[in-house]
Amino acid sequence: MEILIIVFFSSLVATLLSAMSGGGSSIVSLPIFLWAGIPLPLSIAAHKLCAAFWTPISAYNYLKDRKINWRFLLIFAAFGLIGSYFGVQFVLTINQELLKRIIGTIIFVFVIYTYFKKDFGLKEKQIKSKFRAVISYLVAIIMGFYESIIGSGNGIAFTALTYYTRGFDFIDALGYYFGIAFFWVTFAAILYVQKGYYDFGIMGAAIIGSIIGSYCGSKYAKYKGNKFIKLTFITIGAVLGLKLILNI
Repeated sequence: MEILIIVFFSSLVATLLSAMSGGGSSIVSLPIFLWAGIPLPLSIAAHKLCAAFWTPISAYNYLKDRKINWRFLLIFAAFGLIGSYFGVQFVLTINQELLKRIIGTIIFVFVIYTYFKKDFGLKEKQIKSKFRAVISYLVAIIMGFYESIIGSGNGIAFTALTYYTRGFDFIDALGYYFGIAFFWVTFAAILYVQKGYYDFGIMGAAIIGSIIGSYCGSKYAKYKGNKFIKLTFITIGAVLGLKLILNI
């Protein structure tokens, strides 16, 4: 019972922060799961399964009063599924420490740029470059791969990517990211469960906690607007980037 309480509250807090910034709940929940004695594959499987429940809630709250480009959302998700498949296959063999440091460095660069670029993500803008759109789909494969392993910072990377390729503001970017991530994490969760990594109690506690965190976080961030999301983005992104780089 003690482990289930730990899983519930860590999932709630982690998802609350992730829903407001795109920083990724795994950076908070995974270390706590491992500290509680939950094996790495099961910890990742639980994280991906609960994300399959909370990501559509956040996506809906961010995008419910906006026009959705379903073509972009579904194509980006489809490309990412390719990477997601290979991410699950190699989750126990790739050098995760090196990967985390690379991603951490990229995130930190995004955060620094966002801080000094005062208009970044605050308003939607029109982008007519088809080349940028094509590039974004290729990046989706890499993001899908990373999402199925750790995923921390993917929302931040997606925000930066779609600002320059689609002209999204923060609200658009987070809404689309969570909608796209739903397909990736659901696919990854199925693959992990098929490999035998599941526990109904742990996964149930994680799902309930993450649903509450997702609803509250996305509703509050949407209400506060792009300036609040940008501040949260910079704060959590800086902490996340340094944590990945320094491996702490």
